[in-house]
Amino acid sequence: MGEEEVLTPEVTDTGDKKKVKKPKSKVRKIIEWVLMGIFLALFGVFAAGQIDGMIHKKDNYGQTICFGYGSFVILTDSMEPQYMIDSAIITYKEDVAKVYERYQQSLTDDSITIDITFMDVYGVQARPKLHPELKDQTVNTGYVMTHRLQEIQVDNTKALGEGRYTFFVAGINVSSHQSQAGQYQVFTEKEFLGVVQANSKVLGGFYRFISSPWGLLVFLLIPAFYLVITSVLDIFSTLKEKDDDDGSDDGGNSPSSLDELSSKERERLKKELLEEMLNKKGGN
Repeated sequence: MGEEEVLTPEVTDTGDKKKVKKPKSKVRKIIEWVLMGIFLALFGVFAAGQIDGMIHKKDNYGQTICFGYGSFVILTDSMEPQYMIDSAIITYKEDVAKVYERYQQSLTDDSITIDITFMDVYGVQARPKLHPELKDQTVNTGYVMTHRLQEIQVDNTKALGEGRYTFFVAGINVSSHQSQAGQYQVFTEKEFLGVVQANSKVLGGFYRFISSPWGLLVFLLIPAFYLVITSVLDIFSTLKEKDDDDGSDDGGNSPSSLDELSSKERERLKKELLEEMLNKKGGN
């Protein structure tokens, strides 16, 4: 009886491995959290500001003043060169008594200037006392205006909100037809909308942009779309991985199942297969 070569069955390693879901990178998580925070902050501030502005709109001649702050775009040249056309200003409606205190300081300090935004709705019958050069009161325009404070008169016999403070203002660009030499506007605290806090040409362009449909799209909708799209992609990715796992399940006989066996289990399996082959050969 010749010697027969016994072939040992080999368990091949196909290289197939169980797919492991990769966690999101730290950079992606940070980007998502930052965008979510920006979106929620913008939405919260916008919503709260709109609510506050609507509540107090009737007290500000229909102008939106949110938490005391208002934003306006310069439309005329009466305050050039300091306030250029299409630049934006931020105003704050502070206590008129504090404005009066600063005005008194400006009487002895020429470096202090106060630019006031007001609603030019009707004329007040009053004449400036400290500025005789102001002679011609302009016709009321019915619009929001911003001019430099020249004088404040106080009538303590009147209650606050009923004309206690009378403001005299004028434009600084005397070459403008709306602010010629000697022209001025006069109003009371009822028409007072705020003192200018900031002024910028760039801010004006930015304000016009975010007020446009494209600005709304960029600053509100795009972050929201990004979060929605990434969430949908994550859902599809999870479903795809689940389908792949279900398709590779064939009762533990696939190569990937063999790869998951320990080394002892592999040796045991080899021995059992070898004994089975020897038994078959011995029976023949």
